[in-house]
Amino acid sequence: MTDSELLRVGDGSVESSEGWVARLIGLELIEYSSGPAACLVNVGYSPTQRARQIYATESISELFPKLREHLRSAAPLFEGRYVVV
Repeated sequence: MTDSELLRVGDGSVESSEGWVARLIGLELIEYSSGPAACLVNVGYSPTQRARQIYATESISELFPKLREHLRSAAPLFEGRYVVV
């Protein structure tokens, strides 16, 4: 968890005071951006957990080192139930 402040904005996105943004794009994708760099993260649904699962376990993006941590912070602010796997 970072010390950044998180804000849920009108379109359901989560913005950080550190400059990164996690934006829901439909039901199956999240766009994560930090500065000029961005990547897409897959989202699926788990009936057993009754939650949308954010698949942030593998990435070739330069953003990956912080991606998981940031999405864990943002997940509770998305509408619905999201978990990072």
